[in-house]
Amino acid sequence: MASRRGRRLDIRLPRGAGQYWLAAVRIEQFDPKTDGQRLQTCYDMFASAWADDDPNVPPFSFAMFRSWWASDSLDEPRQFWLATAESGTPLGCYELRLPTRENLSNGFVELLVARGSRRRGIGTVLLAHAARQADQAGRGLLMGAARIGAPGPAFAASIGATAGLQDARRILDVGPDLHARLRGLRAEAEPRATAYSIRRWVGPTPEDLVGGVCALVSAMADAPHNAAYEPEIWDAARLRAEEERMAARGSRDYSVAASHGETGEMAALTGVMVDPAGAPGWAYQMLTAVTREHRGHRLGILIKVAMLEWLAEAEPQLRHIMTFNAVPNQYMIAVNEALGHRVSDYFQSFELPVEAALKLAAPA
Repeated sequence: MASRRGRRLDIRLPRGAGQYWLAAVRIEQFDPKTDGQRLQTCYDMFASAWADDDPNVPPFSFAMFRSWWASDSLDEPRQFWLATAESGTPLGCYELRLPTRENLSNGFVELLVARGSRRRGIGTVLLAHAARQADQAGRGLLMGAARIGAPGPAFAASIGATAGLQDARRILDVGPDLHARLRGLRAEAEPRATAYSIRRWVGPTPEDLVGGVCALVSAMADAPHNAAYEPEIWDAARLRAEEERMAARGSRDYSVAASHGETGEMAALTGVMVDPAGAPGWAYQMLTAVTREHRGHRLGILIKVAMLEWLAEAEPQLRHIMTFNAVPNQYMIAVNEALGHRVSDYFQSFELPVEAALKLAAPA
């Protein structure tokens, strides 16, 4: 059953010209696995605000959103809260992640205010509410991110959040021009990678490759990240739990790896996810990593070329693949630029001490 835990807050919301009005906001925790109505309400708010918040790519499908919110995550308990007015009108919602392996001092918040309720203090109230939950869990820092150009960065600045690392989203346009370049890119990479072999699969990792995949995901620890963020270390249990989440969302997940011929050690890995319920022609680049010991052999470009050649056969309808890179990650950016990726947007990460967030909004 859905949780009914919540509270009614009488808060002062700005009306304009220094005037305020009193409004009641009810903030309730719910379980997206069992409360489909509230889950749909949150998705509808995301979808209706997409044109303002992230207009350069299509929105997630409801199936993808449901799998994101309604599937269990190993070592990362999550809370979901919905804010409504006295009339029942949805005002906003948030997801709060509270990891239990790494980042024990951090809480990660994804916050949304309904499009018609913005600039009324709802976001401040929700963030302060999230801070209380984080404080009760012993966390000292809230972390989040927003697209530059959307309302989020201005809101973060107004509450005193500190800007951290930037990510760039790049989009690869898939079509004849790209396919014509792949052969040349492969020819440039293969002479440097003669000691490696390529292996590919769809869906869950083959049993004999689990250890190698965990090592590749953990290798992301040396990618650029905020100082307060602790990179995740992966093992077989964590990998299989994540793959169960992937299976629940109904996506088609493609993986390509490069292994060293003499040692059998997995040296590089890339993945692409296709959402059958999502926008036609779009796919999502997942992790791409090369272990430190095997860098300098053009493996990044080699496995990405192999992936694109495979997708041309397996998913001929694809026209765009989106990916994210930390702005300082020059190696992977060079690989993506060689393939022809173009920047669509930049995303700014933010941090705010829980103590500061607790002081943002108190009941009037």
